[in-house]
Amino acid sequence: MAKPTPKKKPRRPVVPYEPKGYELKQIYQKISGVGLFENLDLDPKYLPWLYLNNVIVRTFSRMIGQGPYGPVVAKCTKDGSLAVVSRGGAFDDYLLKEWAFNSAGEVKELDLARQVERIDIFTYDGKVDYQLTRDLVKAYGPAIELFEDSFYSLDFYTRKVRATCKAFTPKETGTATATVANHLVDAAATFVTNKVAVGDVVANITDQTYATVTAVNSQTDLTISANIFVSGESYTIEGSRTKLMGWFRVEE
Repeated sequence: MAKPTPKKKPRRPVVPYEPKGYELKQIYQKISGVGLFENLDLDPKYLPWLYLNNVIVRTFSRMIGQGPYGPVVAKCTKDGSLAVVSRGGAFDDYLLKEWAFNSAGEVKELDLARQVERIDIFTYDGKVDYQLTRDLVKAYGPAIELFEDSFYSLDFYTRKVRATCKAFTPKETGTATATVANHLVDAAATFVTNKVAVGDVVANITDQTYATVTAVNSQTDLTISANIFVSGESYTIEGSRTKLMGWFRVEE
C-alpha cells in the first residue's frame, strides 16, 4: 500500500513589521565647521560645527556653487544629471540659435550676434558634431559629439558654431501639399504607419519654424500647435535638431 503524500502548508504572506510606539534611535556625528561663501548674504557666515545622523531624509534643496562673478545655481538635466548652468547673477542675457537638419552630412554654421562666455548645446534626435571658435577669424576647434536628447555646457568664449548632422533618422519627411491653418497635409505621407504621435516635433525645413503634433487625423493629415505651413514647404518629424544658448554679461 502506497504511503499518503503529505500536504504542504501554504506559506504565510510576508507582512512588513510596523512597530507600535517605537521611537527610532538617532545617532549623531559631530564634524568640524566650515566657512560659507563670503559674498553670499547668509547668516551666520561660519558654522562652527556640523552634525550628521543615521536617518535618511528626503528634502528639496538648492545647491549653489561659487562662480567667477557670484553664486551659480546647480541644476539637473532631463535625465537627472547635474549640470551647472547659470540663470542668474553670473550672466545678464543670452542669444538663442536653432536649426533643424534635412539630411545626414548637412553642415550648418551658426553665427552668434556677439561673443558669449558660456554656451549650452542641446541635441534633439540623431547625432550631431559641434565645433566652436571664439571669433570669426580663428579656426574651429576639435569636434564635440552629442547623441540624441543630450546636453552639453561649456564655459568657453564662443562667437560661431559649426554643427554637422552625423545621423538622421526622422519618423517622416516630405513636402506639404496643401495650405490649411494649423495642419500639416501631405498626400504622400504615411503618418499612422510611421507611428507619428501627439507631442512629436514638426520642423518646417524651408523657413526653420517648429510646432508639435496635437492630433493624428489620418495617414496624410496632422493637426499641429502652430500655423507654420503652406503648400510646397518641406518638413521633418522628430528629425535631427540643435539648439544653442549663448550666455553673456553686459559690461557697464
